[in-house]
Amino acid sequence: MAVEKHLTVRDYLEPRYAAAAGSRVARATRKGLASFQQVLKNETLKPGKDVSEGMRVSEYLKNPLLRTQTARLSRATASAAAGPRSTEVNAEADSARRSQLLEADRSALNGRCRFGARSSPSTLDQLRAENASGHPVEKSVQQAAARYNLPPDLIRGVIRAESNYKVDAVSSAGAKGLMQLMPETAKELGVTNPFDIRQNVDGGARYLRQMLDRFGGDLKLALAAYNAGPGAVEQFSGDVPFAETRQYVQRVLRYAGLKA
Repeated sequence: MAVEKHLTVRDYLEPRYAAAAGSRVARATRKGLASFQQVLKNETLKPGKDVSEGMRVSEYLKNPLLRTQTARLSRATASAAAGPRSTEVNAEADSARRSQLLEADRSALNGRCRFGARSSPSTLDQLRAENASGHPVEKSVQQAAARYNLPPDLIRGVIRAESNYKVDAVSSAGAKGLMQLMPETAKELGVTNPFDIRQNVDGGARYLRQMLDRFGGDLKLALAAYNAGPGAVEQFSGDVPFAETRQYVQRVLRYAGLKA
């Protein structure tokens, strides 16, 4: 049984498609074309209403919204796809730059020292930081400072100038330990093991106290006597001519944060 093909809008508007579909369809198309065009004409001339009734066929043909919206959607999709990727790259670059700046700041801060250039990993600042955890050198410094009425910074300054906090330091003259006690001096002070942290710091602080008392509390003379011996200070009436001793006094004062 033959099925009758219904005419479409396209058949009315473009009869050549209807002709291709068959003679019966073509005839029906030609017959209805005039009436359909009249409908479109009347629809165009019809005055607008207050209430919208939706898009008419003629309006759709003049305003192909679907094609326009599709193009806009494609552009928006492409922009959205590119946007986050670009933002991500910029964010990663900014994060890398911030990390480099922070690392540079940390390096600069680590290179500073309160009393001058950092000479080795074992410095006065590190010992102070370790005080909270009970570092044995710092504990000995605090105990000796309290026992002999000395500023802790002064003892730290002598230790740094003498051995730079090396517990097993030995000089060419035979001085030993943190505060570089000579064997005879260590024996007089009752230090049996100059490499024992507590004994060495206690002995050096006690000797420094003795020098201060001997020279009337004059710190520069006491430090000069600690380095060159009290006999040299007395021999030169306090003006020791040795460059090493003069530099030593200035260095200890600087490390201790005291005025030269």
